[in-house]
Amino acid sequence: MRKTTPVFLLAWLALLAGAAAAVEPVGEALRSKRWKLVFSDEFDGPKLDESKWTRRGHGRAFVWNGAKGRLADDHAEVDGRGHFVVQVTRDADGTYVYHPGVETKGKFQRTYGYFETRARFTRQPGWWGAVWLFGVEVGPNPFVMGQEIDIFEDFVKPKEKLDFAHNVHFDSQLPFAPGENRRLGKLDGNTLYRVSRGETVVVDDWDAFHVVGVEWTPLEYVFYCDGEETFRLDYREVPVTNQPMHVLISGCFREPRKGSFLGDYADAQWPDQLTVDYVRVFEEDLGEREKPKVTLRMSRPATRIASGEDVTLEVSAETPGGTVKDVLLFDNGRLRAEQAGTSATFTVPADQLFSGDNVLVAMARDADGRIGTSPPLAVFLRNEQEGRGKPYQGHAQTIPGQIIAGHYDEGGQGVAYGSYLKDNLFGRAPWNLDFRPNEGISSPKGTGIGASHRGLWVTYTVEVQKTGDYRVTPRIARPDAMRGYSEKPDRILLEVDGEPLAEFTFSPQLTTGRSYWADYQPLPSQTVHLAEGTHVLCVRFDATPFNFGGLEFTPAATPPGP
Repeated sequence: MRKTTPVFLLAWLALLAGAAAAVEPVGEALRSKRWKLVFSDEFDGPKLDESKWTRRGHGRAFVWNGAKGRLADDHAEVDGRGHFVVQVTRDADGTYVYHPGVETKGKFQRTYGYFETRARFTRQPGWWGAVWLFGVEVGPNPFVMGQEIDIFEDFVKPKEKLDFAHNVHFDSQLPFAPGENRRLGKLDGNTLYRVSRGETVVVDDWDAFHVVGVEWTPLEYVFYCDGEETFRLDYREVPVTNQPMHVLISGCFREPRKGSFLGDYADAQWPDQLTVDYVRVFEEDLGEREKPKVTLRMSRPATRIASGEDVTLEVSAETPGGTVKDVLLFDNGRLRAEQAGTSATFTVPADQLFSGDNVLVAMARDADGRIGTSPPLAVFLRNEQEGRGKPYQGHAQTIPGQIIAGHYDEGGQGVAYGSYLKDNLFGRAPWNLDFRPNEGISSPKGTGIGASHRGLWVTYTVEVQKTGDYRVTPRIARPDAMRGYSEKPDRILLEVDGEPLAEFTFSPQLTTGRSYWADYQPLPSQTVHLAEGTHVLCVRFDATPFNFGGLEFTPAATPPGP
């Protein structure tokens, strides 16, 4: 017998389909643009949709000040009533039961758009809830790596006023800019600084759901709450990333400290929860309209320049059927110059470029606010002092043999290494280790160093005992928590006396075990030719974070004679 669908049910299904198609951002200001829904989860199913979300790994449960925690997947789960809930409870023995939350990393990431959530905030001190964006790669160069964009964090506890925060952060490992240079989007010098800017928002009813979102364009972040604009940061105030970001829903614990803005979880009344009704991501639908087409070129094309050289860049833009308002030039996310009109020539002194990699991008705005972006142009600035350091503790490392990772040359930043870091993170509390504490290379001891960002490099003075062929093998360690999802391969590049020697490529998803500073595993070896004598070996890292365990050089096997 053939089954038929009642007419009223067909009409109801059509109505539902129309309602789904009509989903759009909350607020009149946002509706002045046309939007296309590209990701959503209404959390209507019986279980978390694992095609969209992954539960975050967070190592072992905490043990702090006599208190202990226990991780439980069901504390980051849908509730069967159309919500996703991150909660904290306590067992009968006082153990805190929690879960850090979920993310779309590796499943959904997006560059630009409007990201919106409807949520009911947490209440108790000692933890906080957040819906936020994070880069697929993260680091100080937003034209290579992403940032942390907090749609909301509800962390100040206990509440004296009913407020949450919007925030933009990236690289907390860097020092803050000096007081006279807080506008970090426009930077005339060649130093990268930490970015941390935010705004608190007070709501009338903490028990209600609130719709919170951020519009991210190539030139700004605009935050909203319940349809009203609440905070705006443009390209002059913060660098704006052009890299893909993923979405996270988090419940965040931190060890309580005296005077902490989080309060103490021992003072809380459990259970507590963050409740999320939906997450939606939209991209602007331009229809038949076109963004400006932007071209960026060097007047004298080059991929490497030396200290003291100026770089002259030519920018031109056009918009079919429209008018270009102005053109802008950025270097590693920082504004270098802007000018009204459809074209401009900008000259940037080398002392305003960053030592190492510079990713230059031009943008153009038309009269209707549409923004076009040029393809990136990469320039490498080589410091004339690079590689002129002295052997660690006066002793060159020997080939054949082990190159000990932490025994890189002495001489400091721009001479023996290139890093965005100011000092060895392990020289600070709580580690307080004394291994090279004032160097910008993170290392708890000599056996390994942290390859924490693309562009980092170190040099080693080496003594090659005999001219010949050698097998060289790098060793790396990367636990699951450091796994990357970049579309770019990870690379370790070797140079000798400024000339390329070898390149090792591996997957950003390669992991080696549980330990950060052990479980080192070898990458496949390569054969290189080295001349007898003293040389400078430079190791460059173009990779998502991992820990580098040094190199092993062994004589290559001599092929059998005829």
